[in-house]
Amino acid sequence: MNKTWTAAMIAALLPLTFSASAADTAKLHTDKVMAVPVTEKKILPVDLDQASASQDVVLPQQPVHMTADTFVARNSDGYVKSRGNVDIKQGMDEIHANYVEGNMKSGVYHTKGPVVYVNETNALTGQNVTYNSQNGSMTMDKVEGFVGPTTYVRGTDAEMYDNIGYIKHGLITTPHAVAKTPDYYITGDDIRIYPGEKFTAENTALWFKHIRLFTYGHYEGRLDSEHTKSSLFTLLPRPTYNSDDGIGVRGYADVPLNQSGDLSFHASYALNSKNGFKPAAQLQKNTKIGTFRFGYSKEESTDNDDNIWATKWPELEYFAPRIHLGDTGIYIDSSANWGRWAEDGVKTGTHKGFRTEITHTPIPLWQRANVRFFAGYRKDLYSTNDAQRRDPYSGVILNQGINDRLWTSFWYKKHNVSGYTPYRFDTLDDPRQHGMSIGYVLTPRDTVIFTWAQDLDDDHISDRNYTWVRDLHSFIATITYKQVDKEWQVKIKAKDFDF
Repeated sequence: MNKTWTAAMIAALLPLTFSASAADTAKLHTDKVMAVPVTEKKILPVDLDQASASQDVVLPQQPVHMTADTFVARNSDGYVKSRGNVDIKQGMDEIHANYVEGNMKSGVYHTKGPVVYVNETNALTGQNVTYNSQNGSMTMDKVEGFVGPTTYVRGTDAEMYDNIGYIKHGLITTPHAVAKTPDYYITGDDIRIYPGEKFTAENTALWFKHIRLFTYGHYEGRLDSEHTKSSLFTLLPRPTYNSDDGIGVRGYADVPLNQSGDLSFHASYALNSKNGFKPAAQLQKNTKIGTFRFGYSKEESTDNDDNIWATKWPELEYFAPRIHLGDTGIYIDSSANWGRWAEDGVKTGTHKGFRTEITHTPIPLWQRANVRFFAGYRKDLYSTNDAQRRDPYSGVILNQGINDRLWTSFWYKKHNVSGYTPYRFDTLDDPRQHGMSIGYVLTPRDTVIFTWAQDLDDDHISDRNYTWVRDLHSFIATITYKQVDKEWQVKIKAKDFDF
């Protein structure tokens, strides 16, 4: 709800007419030419602001359309009223109400009861709207709905002026958490929303259902497209559970340290019942030649399923810009790092390494099928035991959808590892393997998956897993029975957050 409301409400100024165009009133200043005084050898300075103002162009507005069951307007005093199924449209903006009245001379209009406003990004409902078409401002007793695709708001005493939203008391959450009492949400006073940029709130509280997790004063969250969906809540504790770590919470924040945003402070944490508190604090600098990150972290392994944690301090990481090979869909990612690693049971030492990988966007093959190839090279050097490891690798993934419920996936990977790592943290599970998965959607909330994998070194079956995936509104729960390992694994993860 912003200045586009002005155009939408203009229809009330058109007595007994339901569409109008501003094309006839727009004046194009094409007959004005700014002469630049010139001497023989120099150009005299020109006031650019004055030149811009004199050459200003007023573009014609898109037509405004208004329909209603009844429509009344008085030219004598400017009074206007429409009642019953009132629909106002201009371009992508739509307003739907049951009753609108106001004055076309003052430009102030009122609605009684519910009002619906939608456009290409917002979908909002309100109660008892007062709108001033002269300055584009608006007040609402209540407001509820989506500001952009990832931000849901609800509150009272709302205002909109100059494309900035204000809510006196309200809450903010993410799409999958929406409910009468959202699964997790932020409440606050004096909430200000700058669409596409950020929001701020005072007296902020973070909630999980009816449980207040913690409270603090001023809070700011990012809403721009360069930030991921999870930046909305930053340090909001996100409940998690898996069999290896136990029950716990995670969170993170990226705090800009300069106006351009290319220097930031990254903080994250994981707290769980089996492994305790695992924090990270790093400085990040974005440059034209890549991203640099330096700091301290306790990091969980991504190379294997053993949930091994390593402490990295100090650690310097570099991520090169992605290189696209023209319009082929092929791209190259590279990274490098240096630091000191510590792991339980292993001598602390220095690690340095680099990695590069070439792959592409999936290639369509036939109906519901696509394939992706990848290849890369990784090298690691360790001061502990003077160890080193080289790993040229390659693989392919083929996906095939059978119908709307049944799908399959086949993969092959081969790591030609030479040397070794002294750490369990970056040990590779099953370096050479092929396998398949078959998934079937039982209900809109339930999916079952069977996974089979074979080790190519000795042909033994390395995985035979049966998984049940359950949609829990704002969370996803997965329960897996690993038949080869004879163990159960349970994981719960929030839909709108990436860990």
